[in-house]
Amino acid sequence: MEAIIIQPKDQDDLKFFVEMAKRLGAKFKTLDELQDEQLLSRMLQNAETNEIAKSDVIATLKSMANEDPSPYNED
Repeated sequence: MEAIIIQPKDQDDLKFFVEMAKRLGAKFKTLDELQDEQLLSRMLQNAETNEIAKSDVIATLKSMANEDPSPYNED
């Protein structure tokens, strides 16, 4: 499935796009929600093993700090 990313200029535009998506019946997530889900997924993977790559931790932290935004994908 393809997705689009819309970066609204302010909070009012964000509310507009969220409302429009709801009315159209489209599934949507904010980038923050997506990053939280990806971080949780990696944390759960780590809970199953005793190791996680340092590069994965640093990449996730950088992404959360918006220094290096992660691509929009579903992990």
